[in-house]
Amino acid sequence: MSEENISDDELTALFGDDEENDGGDGPPVEDSGGGSSPSEGELIKTHDWGEKRRLSTDQMRTLNDLHDQFAKSYGPALSISMKRQVDIRLSEEPRQTTYGEFVAALPNPTSLNRFVLPPLEGPAAINMDLALALPIIDRMLGGTGDAVEEDEIRSPTQIEERVLQRVLKSLLEALQTSWSKVIDVEPAFTTAESIPYYLQLTQLADDVVVVAEFDVAIRDEFGPILEGAKLSICYPYILLQPITAKLRSGSFASAGGMAINKDLRDSLEKVKVPLYGILVRDRLRMHDMLEMEVGDVLTFRTNLDEASEVVIGKNRVFWARPGVIGRRHALRVEAFINPEQSSPLELTADTNTDEVSPTDVSDEVEQVSSGGSFDVRMQ
Repeated sequence: MSEENISDDELTALFGDDEENDGGDGPPVEDSGGGSSPSEGELIKTHDWGEKRRLSTDQMRTLNDLHDQFAKSYGPALSISMKRQVDIRLSEEPRQTTYGEFVAALPNPTSLNRFVLPPLEGPAAINMDLALALPIIDRMLGGTGDAVEEDEIRSPTQIEERVLQRVLKSLLEALQTSWSKVIDVEPAFTTAESIPYYLQLTQLADDVVVVAEFDVAIRDEFGPILEGAKLSICYPYILLQPITAKLRSGSFASAGGMAINKDLRDSLEKVKVPLYGILVRDRLRMHDMLEMEVGDVLTFRTNLDEASEVVIGKNRVFWARPGVIGRRHALRVEAFINPEQSSPLELTADTNTDEVSPTDVSDEVEQVSSGGSFDVRMQ
């Protein structure tokens, strides 16, 4: 078999295009069209084999629910302190990272507060951007609490740190309430630093921590004052390790939901709502109203046998019979109002078959009666 030399043109024809497309790195990759290679515009998420993970997806979901509830409760508390509308929400789901990466991402200077959560052993940290901390301090000291420019950001003084920690006390209370769905803790501040590297939260920079980050926005009646400020909470994994078995989203949801419903029910029982009865309702021409004088009599086209409406808040709820108890006016509930029922209910003898005579029961509502129609005199 004779040997044949391959020319440069033939080599270029064989490999030139592939080398040009692939940059000359390695052999050409054949596209089989089987869908194994990503199409243009498809998002490919790379897997980092060096990523530090200790908690499962289910456990992280529990922490997400816990801190979402914390954000919803701490926002109103901070609003009361600042007398401004404060919105707090999770920037993203809590993430697992290393302590070194957490510290490296913090601004310098910042407001970094170390706290403990007994009976859990070990410290955690709360970081608040100075762009958020300084307006809060200014507001608490009687200022306007306006946003500060980037070149005006500075480390807080010792007095300002004391003022800020008084404000952050409500933060720990909200955090304690949220954690109570998993474990009862008693959080308390220990130290504060403005330079992140001075706060030694873990022994090694490679130690795993869980970080929950929040976006904070402050508004007044004229519009936004501050937007995009950051608040973050960092938990070392060694702190959470003893309670990993309790970090189950199902148990948190059931226990938390029952507690929330109970708190909501207890709060609603104390709410006062306006309640009033509409005895008559009619239309009046504007001409007649403009000529109305003291002593004029308004006659309504309403029969006393028709029920009165009982309104709670802004909703029509009951049909009721007007009357008196002793020297007080009263309304006796006869039926619920059907949303589709627009005309008053006729209060006949069949409305309440078990009706007791007012003479039989001393506190029974005495029915108001007249000759079938009535007048209302303006005095």
